[in-house]
Amino acid sequence: MTIRILFAPTADLAKGTTADITVEAEYGSHVWEGSLFTAAHHQKDGPYRGRHQGGDQPSPCNNHDIPLCPEGGVIGVSHFDLDTLGGVLRAMGLPGFFGGRLASFWDLAEFVDVNGPHRLSESEASEEDLAYLHAFWAWSSANRNLQRGLEAVTNVTTFFLDAEVALRAILQGDEALLAAGQEFREAGERLNADSFVDCDSGVVCRVHPGFTNHLYVTPKGCVAKAVVAFNQAQGSITISLAQPVEGVSCREIVQDLWGPDAGGHDGIAGSPRGVRMRFGDLNSALAQVQCHLRAKPW
Repeated sequence: MTIRILFAPTADLAKGTTADITVEAEYGSHVWEGSLFTAAHHQKDGPYRGRHQGGDQPSPCNNHDIPLCPEGGVIGVSHFDLDTLGGVLRAMGLPGFFGGRLASFWDLAEFVDVNGPHRLSESEASEEDLAYLHAFWAWSSANRNLQRGLEAVTNVTTFFLDAEVALRAILQGDEALLAAGQEFREAGERLNADSFVDCDSGVVCRVHPGFTNHLYVTPKGCVAKAVVAFNQAQGSITISLAQPVEGVSCREIVQDLWGPDAGGHDGIAGSPRGVRMRFGDLNSALAQVQCHLRAKPW
């Protein structure tokens, strides 16, 4: 197969790169368009507005209109996840991944892509599909992922072909990969329980030596708006939002608390690097996030 898959980590790099088909190659409001087809669905308006936002574009993994990439052609991506992999597999025309009993699995992949893993309990997915999903997540977490911040377009064909082999084995019931997925799932549940302190006003407080800002669901299954986490190993505090909230910026909150050396993004931000925070700082961060979110709809 002579098809190449190129990873452009930034919009500027994508603008200078030609691809026949692009798959979820979205950089904020900029979409890297393919000369033959563009599979994108995260825009709030325009031709690439997703059906989850009132548009008509499905997730690439469920986009039946994606054509086959021609021999010698290029597929462009901006990141790696299950939805992107599904779209790439459609463009490559590899058999055995779609239709029949697997349709519900890709519906689950689309649900997670547009709602976030923290809403997995609302997906009504079968245990079989959940087992496949966790097995894929386990493989993905254990293997090299595509990182933003690079300064060049990278050929990632081999990585995607490795992912194709792993996913095919998972969907065919590979016992070792499914067992790894179950271990991944159980480890996540333990981390959820071990790090949980409290949940008030839709804000989860967590304390743990590891990263916990992806855990928006409490051990009892309640979905929170935000996580405020104290990393005991680093002495840092990180706040994050489960999804964007208009008028709320994590970066602004941490800079109001700890000055310009604190930073991050609207969706996730943290205390100044190299400064060890205390539990009093954690309480201050909790109070600020709760205050900002208390009046916001959810």
